Amino acid sequence: MDEELFKRMQEAAQRFRSGESDFEEIMTPNGPAHLVRDANDPRGFRLDFVDGGARQSTPVQKYPAAPSRPPGYPAPLPFLAHCAATVDTGDQSVTWPDPPDPIASLEHICQESLEDGWALLREEDGSRVLEKEGVERTLLLTAGDEGPLLIMREHPSA
Repeated sequence: MDEELFKRMQEAAQRFRSGESDFEEIMTPNGPAHLVRDANDPRGFRLDFVDGGARQSTPVQKYPAAPSRPPGYPAPLPFLAHCAATVDTGDQSVTWPDPPDPIASLEHICQESLEDGWALLREEDGSRVLEKEGVERTLLLTAGDEGPLLIMREHPSA
């Protein structure tokens, strides 16, 4: 997913979460997709594809572990070398399962965010909360079924 499409999906998701919107149309490389309010979906909306072409589009992208940022990995998001990542534009999150040296990985993502202009608001064991331009970015290190998980979520500041 390219950076501009990722940004448009994030902005639309924020409008849904804030109650500002019930319907959004997003142009994807494969055609238009509609985001429609759906209280039964944990994201608050469902993604409907227009025509047959956009069916290949998805808000969730999985990236295998790589030494450097792979093509298509959204530029505004932090990257963790040698760790697989799942990017969910609907949930505005990135999950890194079983990161190498989990605490150092959390610190690396926090430092990368700070270098990108984010300001540290709070720091607790296993989590960091940062803010930039009305958006909060939470970094959380937690236990998953198959080992540690490093999770980054973004949402509008309160």
